[in-house]
Amino acid sequence: MYSPENLAKIAELAKNSSQPFYVFSLAQIEERCTALRESLPHDVDLFFSLKANSHPLIVATMKKMGILADVASAGELKVALEAGFTGSEIEFTGPGKTTVELALALQNDVQSIIVESLAELQSLDRLAKASGKSAHVHVRINPKSKVNASGRLIENESSQFGIDEEGGIDFMKASKSLANVQLCGLHLHSQSHILSLDHAVANYKFGVTAAKNFANKNETLLAIVNLGGGIGVPYASGQSPIEAREFGRVISEFIATVRCSKNLAKTRFRFELGRFLCAEAGAFVTRVLYRKTSRGTSYVITDGGFTQCQIATGSGQLVRRNLPLRVISNQSAKKDFVARNELVTIAGPSCYGMDIIATKINLPEIHLGDLICVENVGAYGYSFSPKDFLRQQPANEYFI
Repeated sequence: MYSPENLAKIAELAKNSSQPFYVFSLAQIEERCTALRESLPHDVDLFFSLKANSHPLIVATMKKMGILADVASAGELKVALEAGFTGSEIEFTGPGKTTVELALALQNDVQSIIVESLAELQSLDRLAKASGKSAHVHVRINPKSKVNASGRLIENESSQFGIDEEGGIDFMKASKSLANVQLCGLHLHSQSHILSLDHAVANYKFGVTAAKNFANKNETLLAIVNLGGGIGVPYASGQSPIEAREFGRVISEFIATVRCSKNLAKTRFRFELGRFLCAEAGAFVTRVLYRKTSRGTSYVITDGGFTQCQIATGSGQLVRRNLPLRVISNQSAKKDFVARNELVTIAGPSCYGMDIIATKINLPEIHLGDLICVENVGAYGYSFSPKDFLRQQPANEYFI
């Protein structure tokens, strides 16, 4: 993303853009997808969660690279279909799918409708009967145990997602009277934004245990088991990224051990990835408007922030940390320019106290007109932001 050539392209884009913007590298996304596909077993499916970034060009790139589509709304389903995905390449998740959305899934022959409650299954059965189709269903199970992003063991936590692991038998008993739904597999995602492969694999093991228990108690074979994903990217200094090929190697070894289990020997496994596929391929670029000092703190005010890139201001972090960023200086072309470091706080343009991009960060001296590039926001960036808040100028999106 930040080769000298691309930095020059970003600077050129800024000259022709009067508003903040995102810049994405499709080549970087393709490289990540290629590394994963080459290092994972051929019978392991990868899904891209459109909630991470549903821009049509990014979704089309996933299709091109052989990644399948995970959608969670009628709108995302429409984007996936327009990008060329067929119903057999799409799974539809979410605990609150409307009857309209379920009907659209049936109409478009979505092969993996993830059911998260008995009431939803009953609704889907009625719709399938009315349409003369059989619904292909995967039941989302909420495992008894998981580890969170920091590795702490959590047990028996309630969730709005899925059926509790211990309720699987009752769910299956109640579903046996429904003639228009066909159980094809399980969905077992339990934790997001994990930066440790050990922690991720621990959750996959809990998922496999839940899948085995479900299969044994219900005397059924599972054609498909989706273990979720949850792999994150660095959002703070000191955090290390997970390498794509290392993820593939570890998962390959894990799947090989799982296949030793008789009732999972022929199961096809799936993994869902969102930010891991596209976050590091995108940056948010905003221009410096003003400088000021308040009681000893140096502030830099930019033309973009919370409204256009909520994640850049710490949204979703339990402990707020500065995201990685860099400065493209408009002074660097001057022969006598010497970059001196300074401690600054970078604030966005809105009248919202939390519109802070970085707090007391050490950066090369910043001048009016410089560009601030917030890194690793190719996921949960523009679409995750409150674009109508204050009716500020929207962000453009460019691809390099």
